[in-house]
Amino acid sequence: MLFREAILNTSGLQFLVENLDLKSSLGRRFLLNSKMMYEEFEIAAELNLVNQFVQLLAFEPNAEILSKIQHKLSQLRDIRGTVNNLQANLVLDDVELFEIKVFALLTQEIKVLQKELKNVVLEIPDLQPLIRILDPQNTKIPSFYIYDNYSEELANVRKALKITKAKDGVSDKEVEVCFDKVQKIEALVREDLCAKIKMFGNNLAQSLNQLAHLDLLIAKAAQVLNLNLNQAEISEKNTNYKGMFNPMIKNELENKDRKYQAIDIELEKSVCLITGANMAGKTVVLKTLALCQYLFQFGFFVPADSAQIRIVDKISTSIGDEQSELNGLSSFASEMLKVSEMVEDAQKYENVLILIDELARTTNPVEGLAIVNAVADIFHQNKICSVITTHYSGLNPYFRKLRVVGLDKELGDNLITQKNINSYMDYSLVEDYNGEVPHEALRIASLLGINKEIVEKAQNQLNGKLVINKC
Repeated sequence: MLFREAILNTSGLQFLVENLDLKSSLGRRFLLNSKMMYEEFEIAAELNLVNQFVQLLAFEPNAEILSKIQHKLSQLRDIRGTVNNLQANLVLDDVELFEIKVFALLTQEIKVLQKELKNVVLEIPDLQPLIRILDPQNTKIPSFYIYDNYSEELANVRKALKITKAKDGVSDKEVEVCFDKVQKIEALVREDLCAKIKMFGNNLAQSLNQLAHLDLLIAKAAQVLNLNLNQAEISEKNTNYKGMFNPMIKNELENKDRKYQAIDIELEKSVCLITGANMAGKTVVLKTLALCQYLFQFGFFVPADSAQIRIVDKISTSIGDEQSELNGLSSFASEMLKVSEMVEDAQKYENVLILIDELARTTNPVEGLAIVNAVADIFHQNKICSVITTHYSGLNPYFRKLRVVGLDKELGDNLITQKNINSYMDYSLVEDYNGEVPHEALRIASLLGINKEIVEKAQNQLNGKLVINKC
C-alpha cells in the first residue's frame, strides 16, 4: 500500500500530513509514494533515522543549521523529467541545463550545511564535478549560458557576429549568416556538453531521492517534538500502548480549552470486544489504533507515551457508516460484505489487524448478537488480532472484553451539558469479566436535558420488562 492510499482509508492521517512541515514538492511526492513497510529492518532503519533528526533538532545550534537546510530544500525544483531525458541520451535545451545546474548548486550547499552537523545522516552524491562542467567560470550564479569557455571557435564566431552588427551599412543577410554559424556551433557544444554530463545521471537521480527523503525526515522529526510523539518498539508478541492519543481530536479539544484523556490498551493475537456507554470514545479507540499502525509501518513516531507494536500484513477496518448510495446497498448489506472480506483475510493472513465498530448494529438485536458472536469466534479460533466495539450483552464468555469506565466521575451539583459532558467521562479501558454491557443511555440522555417525557417513558418500558422478567 502507498501512503497516498492510506490517507484515504485512515481518519486522522490527513491532519498529520497537513501539519507536516515539508518544504519541497520533492518531499511531498516522496511521502505520498512511500510504500508501507512490512520488514522489521526497514521500519527500524527509518525510525532510527527519524530519531537522529529528533536529537539534532533538540540541540539549538543544530536546529539552526537544519533550518538553513530547509530553506535550501524549499528552493528545490523537481527535475526528474530533465534527468530522465539526460539518461535517455537526449540533447537538453538551455532551460534543462539551467535546471540541472541550479539543482547541483543547491545540492552542494546542502551537503556543506549537513557537514556542519558533524553527523551526516543521509549520504548525498558529490555533484561538484558536474558543477565544474556547467559553471566553467566558477561564478556559482544560478543561471546558464553556452559560455565561450566551451569552444574557442564559438568565441571567435560570436566576436565576428558582434563586429558585423557594429558595421555601418551591413546587410541583414550578412548578420543572418553569422548568426546561423553561432547557432550551429552552440548546438554542437550543447550536444557535447550533454554527452559529458550524462555520466552524472544516476547521481542526479539519487540526489533527488535523498534530498526528498531528507525533507521528509526533518519534517517527521519536527512533528515528533510539536505533537509529543514517541518511537515505538517493534514487538514479536502483543501490541501495547501506554498513553495513546488521537492528535486530531486532541488538537480540536485543546482549541476549545478542553482536555484529552489518553488511554492504555494491549492487543493480543485474538479477538477483543470493547463495550461502553454512548459517547464513551469506543470509535475513537479504533480510529487511533488504525492510525498508529499505519504511522508505525510508514516510519513515523506514534501518538503515545510508549508503544510496542507488532508488524501486520494488512489492516482491515469497518468504522462508520458503510452504506453506499451508488450501489444501492443498505448499511447492513455493505457492512456484511466488508466483514466477509475480513473473515477471508483472517483465514488468509497470519498477521492482520481487524477493527470493527459496532458490528451488526443496524439489524435486530437477536440476530445481531448471533452475528457478533459468530464473527468474533472466527477471529478467536484463527488467533487474529482484532477489536470489535459493541453494545450487545450475551457475548461468549471466553472472549476477552474491555469496558470503557464511562460516566463514573463525581458530578456534584454541576450542570451537565453537551459541551462539558466529556469532562465527566472516564475513557479508561478496564478488563470486564462479567460481560454485562453498561446501561447508561437514559442516564446520559437525562443529564443532557433531553425531553423528560422521552426519558420517563423509556424508563417505564425498562421497568415493565424488569417486572415481567422477575415474574
